[in-house]
Amino acid sequence: MSEKKLSKNIIIYGLSNGIKSLVPFIMLPVLTTYLSAEGLGLISIIETSILFVSPFILLNIDAGVRVEYFKLSKSNLATYLTNGLLLSLCSFLLISVLFFFLRNWINQVLEIPVAIILLLPIFVLLRLIPSLVLVIFQVQQKPVHYLFYSLAQTLIDFALSALFIMIWLRGYIGRLEGTYLAFFAATLIGLAIITKMGYFKFSISLSKIKQVLRFGVPLIPHVIGGTIIAMSDRFFISHFLGNERVGIYTASYQVAALMLLFSTSVNQAWNPTLFKMLSEGKFPQIKKLSNILLAAFALTGAITYSLKDILFQVLIDPEFNEAKLYFGWLLLGFVLQAFYFVFSGFLFYYKKTKTLASITFSGAIVNLVLNYALIIPYGVLGVAYATAITWLLFLLATFVLYKKLIRIHA
Repeated sequence: MSEKKLSKNIIIYGLSNGIKSLVPFIMLPVLTTYLSAEGLGLISIIETSILFVSPFILLNIDAGVRVEYFKLSKSNLATYLTNGLLLSLCSFLLISVLFFFLRNWINQVLEIPVAIILLLPIFVLLRLIPSLVLVIFQVQQKPVHYLFYSLAQTLIDFALSALFIMIWLRGYIGRLEGTYLAFFAATLIGLAIITKMGYFKFSISLSKIKQVLRFGVPLIPHVIGGTIIAMSDRFFISHFLGNERVGIYTASYQVAALMLLFSTSVNQAWNPTLFKMLSEGKFPQIKKLSNILLAAFALTGAITYSLKDILFQVLIDPEFNEAKLYFGWLLLGFVLQAFYFVFSGFLFYYKKTKTLASITFSGAIVNLVLNYALIIPYGVLGVAYATAITWLLFLLATFVLYKKLIRIHA
């Protein structure tokens, strides 16, 4: 793919993710107006819990499809995907039973209502088909299809969330209803799309089941570790300082996540481009594009920080102004994460998922230790420190492994 086409795809993915992210950003003033800080904090805890459960049900099937698309025939990929879905459904049933028996304990630990706890596995499962559809569009380099599919879900999410929160005054429950009814609609549409594309092949294949598990299971610690790095801060704040502080911290996090919006958009265009160039051995081009992306991420981070006051004035209710204190360190963490995106694709392509999982899980342990050590003397700001330090260490470890892979394969 030429630099011009890569730039075009980045713009389209950026538009897609920008539209998708408009919901939380447009909803942020609504949430901070119609909900208390405690209510906003509870939404954050619920969404964080969903992210922790996700890898055990979704089994990283989307990541497997992203890699195997370039290595399998369409028929074999369809068998791979279908058997992956069957595994995911079995895992969903097991997790649902587990949550039923642990519902009271989870309620005591996280203070999430029992009814919501029982729905968590369903919330996770509703993410599966939409994620697969988006990955297929991504690897097929169909960013326009990606845009319109994302747009449909986004519009449904926004319309229902606004209705439930602003008109029917259903509080944080209304936000969950809007989000997951939109996921349900996207799942129905996605099933039709995948069927029409010919990626459903209803045959049980033991070899494909093993292939899904070999790729996906080692990534579970990676995803859990990444979730811990990204989200455990909320649990520490909730435990030590209360859900009201989680709400204030979440407001700052969502503004800083503008950097994540940009880096994710770039990564979605970069990964299929990188995998194709690796398969063709175009290492000089890869190095050039990698350096361009690193510079672009650094510049975007600097610009975002310079606009801090304007962003908070537009997006955040004055009641949450304290959130500005944490913005710089959270933004730095997102910039370092963006740098990581540039190098992590190499590890996925060469199927170094076990090594990546070890790095991520080690980073997660470091993050937990730092959160505990820093929240007591520095409060919420200590958690922000921990996030930035962890991403720096994580980036350095990934970069070292990337350099080794380049020496071997280039």
